[in-house]
Amino acid sequence: MKAIVAPSFLLALFFSAQAPAEVTLALGPCVQVHVINGEEKIVLPESSLTLTNGTQQLVVDCTAMLGRSSDEAFPETGEAFVLLFEAADTKLTLSAPHIQTRQQMKAFNRQRNFGLTSAAGTSLNYYVEVLEKEGFQVFRDFPGELEVFNRTSSPAAIRAQLPGLADADTDIDTAEPSPKAGGQGAQDQETVRQMLRYWYLEADKQTRKEWKNWIQSSN
Repeated sequence: MKAIVAPSFLLALFFSAQAPAEVTLALGPCVQVHVINGEEKIVLPESSLTLTNGTQQLVVDCTAMLGRSSDEAFPETGEAFVLLFEAADTKLTLSAPHIQTRQQMKAFNRQRNFGLTSAAGTSLNYYVEVLEKEGFQVFRDFPGELEVFNRTSSPAAIRAQLPGLADADTDIDTAEPSPKAGGQGAQDQETVRQMLRYWYLEADKQTRKEWKNWIQSSN
């Protein structure tokens, strides 16, 4: 006796076999993506993106509302990080710790303790490094900075795979880099943060509201 297979079942098998293998990455409340595998692409917190299977390199940061009260709370963004990991045929979540104070933001910048987990709650290994920049910049060129970063020996660097870097030397020292002390760029940013906090606290409630709306619409 021959088994009869429903056409709809055969179609489902056919299309599932043809479907491209991919990784779905959901972002946590404060995590924002700026670059995906060398290409500039803004993905906002609490949204998701689709990646092809294989090596993934992202530039991400975390923005949280910080202040002593809701009236004084101001959106502040931590360091930009390069995140490198391998994934295939899975759904992942990238999250950061809940940040409510500047001390917690500073701790996160030091510890870089992102959570990269599967739908089953399994933690995935990843490399993470601060994306350093030189001097004062109002707007950052993340793809350009990443291109420079990918010529370093950082474990989070992935030089040969990115556009324009195929001819780069691929003999990379994979030893863990030593921690770097804050340079001129870090000092510049601290000055900017202090100035922003000062003028925010000097502003009235309406100006603060307009400022917040402007910042949120600019992300």
